[in-house]
Amino acid sequence: VCRSITDATNLFIMSDLPDISSMKLSELKSELKSYGIDSSTFAEKSEFTSALQNARNTMPRPSTTYREVEQPKPEREEKKSSSSSRKPSSSSQRTSSSSSSSSRRPAPTPAPTAAAPAPPTNPINIKKLTAMRSPVTAFQQIKEHPSQNIIGERNNSFLPGSPFSFSLHGSVQESDSAIIRIPDGVCLKINCASVQRKAMDEYLKQKGSIGVSLRLSSEENPEMLPIWTFARDRSSGYTMSGLGLRVCGPRTVRLLAFMEMGYRSGQSVDVHVFGSVSLNKDAFD
Repeated sequence: VCRSITDATNLFIMSDLPDISSMKLSELKSELKSYGIDSSTFAEKSEFTSALQNARNTMPRPSTTYREVEQPKPEREEKKSSSSSRKPSSSSQRTSSSSSSSSRRPAPTPAPTAAAPAPPTNPINIKKLTAMRSPVTAFQQIKEHPSQNIIGERNNSFLPGSPFSFSLHGSVQESDSAIIRIPDGVCLKINCASVQRKAMDEYLKQKGSIGVSLRLSSEENPEMLPIWTFARDRSSGYTMSGLGLRVCGPRTVRLLAFMEMGYRSGQSVDVHVFGSVSLNKDAFD
C-alpha cells in the first residue's frame, strides 16, 4: 500500500512538469540549474534533454522557496458607540470615560520569535554539491557513409559514484568519434576495453581486415592517438584491462573505435569501454 501511495505521489509531481521534447533550450538550462547541474559544457540539445531526463528520474525535485506568512495583527477592540442623546449621570460618565480610555490603549504586540540560523555558505560545500549533481555525458552520432546521413545516436549520462560503460561504434572517420564531457569537480576513469568475439571474428573474415583500435584526443592534443589495438595476429584476447586513463573536468575528450582496414564493405565492430565516475577530491581539500 505504501509503495502504491509513493508511486501515485511521484506521478502527480511529474505530471505538472513540461514535456522535455517541447522545451526550449533556455528552459532546459533553467531546469537543469534548479537541480544544481552545470550545463555549460553541453553543445547539442540532445545532451540537455538527456541530462534533464536523467535528473528527473534519479534526483529529488528541487524544493520551492515559500514566503514566510506574516503574523496576523491583533484586532483592535471596537470603539464604544456614541453616547445617547440623553445626558448620562456623573457615575455613568466616569464609567464611560474609563471604558473609552481602556479601549484606546494599544493592543499588546506579540514577542518576536528567534530567527532560524542561516545555513552555512561555504563555497567548497556549494561547489561539491554542484559537482555531485553534474553528470559525465557520452554522445556519438552514427552516420552512413559516404552520404554522411545520421542513422542513429548513442547518448548516456553518468553521475558521480556510478560505473561508466559506453559502446563506441566503429568507423574510419575521426568526425564519427564520441564526445565525452566531464564537468568541473568530476573525474572519469577508464580501466578496460573489449570487443565481442563473434562480431570480431566475422569482421576479420573480410579481405584486408586487420583489427580495431581505441583512439583518444583531448583539448590539449586534438590528434587521435591509439591507446589499445586489437590486431588479428598480435592480440591473444578480446579484452584489455589496466588502461588506467583518468581525466578530471572541466574537460572534453573524444574516443573513437577506429577500424583498421576492411571497413569499406560497410561492416564494423563496436568497442566497449568501462570505468567509473567520481568526485575530484583534490578540488575540495
